[in-house]
Amino acid sequence: MANTGTAIVLLAGTLTFSNEWYQTGKANFRVPVATLLAAAAIDGLSHVDDKAAVGLSIMVLIGAITVRFGGKSVIDTIAELFSKQPSSKISTTSRGNTKLTTKRVA
Repeated sequence: MANTGTAIVLLAGTLTFSNEWYQTGKANFRVPVATLLAAAAIDGLSHVDDKAAVGLSIMVLIGAITVRFGGKSVIDTIAELFSKQPSSKISTTSRGNTKLTTKRVA
């Protein structure tokens, strides 16, 4: 169980990197570098206390998949990909009126 915490942090970083790439169309290579540094820190912590490393890495994973950073979270993106319901968008017109547009997601 020594590599469990490291693997969870690498999963969180991979999900974050791929979600940002999917949303923006550009690869942000700061995310993999930060992921490798965090994985190394968790690996070091696992040599001291394995349960603490796994617990901290699970918190990192939960944060990575639920927090929205300037767009949609990983869970939002996955839910949108697998949703068969129409995607609704509320926008404001130039006159200040609100408009609801519905787009069918295939």
